[in-house]
Amino acid sequence: MEGGYMSDRIDAYRIKLYQDEVARCMHRLFDEGHMNADGLAEVSVIDRESGIVVTSIKPGFIGVREIDDYHGTDMAVVDLDGNLVYDITPPNDNVDLALAIFKARPEVGAIIHSYPIYCGLFANNSRPIPFAFVEQGYITDFDYSTGFSTDVVTTPPSHTQAYFDEVVDNFHGTQFVLLKDFGSISVADNVDNALNYLAWMEEVCQKIVRAEMIGDIQWIDE
Repeated sequence: MEGGYMSDRIDAYRIKLYQDEVARCMHRLFDEGHMNADGLAEVSVIDRESGIVVTSIKPGFIGVREIDDYHGTDMAVVDLDGNLVYDITPPNDNVDLALAIFKARPEVGAIIHSYPIYCGLFANNSRPIPFAFVEQGYITDFDYSTGFSTDVVTTPPSHTQAYFDEVVDNFHGTQFVLLKDFGSISVADNVDNALNYLAWMEEVCQKIVRAEMIGDIQWIDE
């Protein structure tokens, strides 16, 4: 798929709707306190019918310095191989990871890569999130026998297929995975559900961290 002008495409309006969804999600991430480290977060959505992926850019690129500067028309548009659909905005540095997830998880329509504070405490200590609340089972659909609702990818982050494969594997078919020294990834059918999974897992981690300050926790699997 070769780059060109958006006005030349018959699906320009459809693409614009996806761009607006990505920009809206970026604003929600900021407004709801999930963008903690210099605005670091990436949002990607896919149109499964066409294979077109819209992905966000980081503040600092092409004059986008503040979250209020994010507009749908600034979002990058690529195909599933990472080729620019039209030559306006380059995709973020981690778009290949999002594309790998989209290819491996056909049910996924949206991906959020972010750096939540409490989830990061677990991720950077290579500690899976234990099963502490019944509600975790409702949103992650995991094997209760493992004792963990969310796993951690401990391999140092890299732009390699081996790393992408490990990330996909460590989801274990769920909606959330932790990445050591690389934040977390939440997936869902749309951006709002992906953000809800992120917010819930951050709340779970926060409750566990605070509870451990008081004393020992009785995990549900014990």
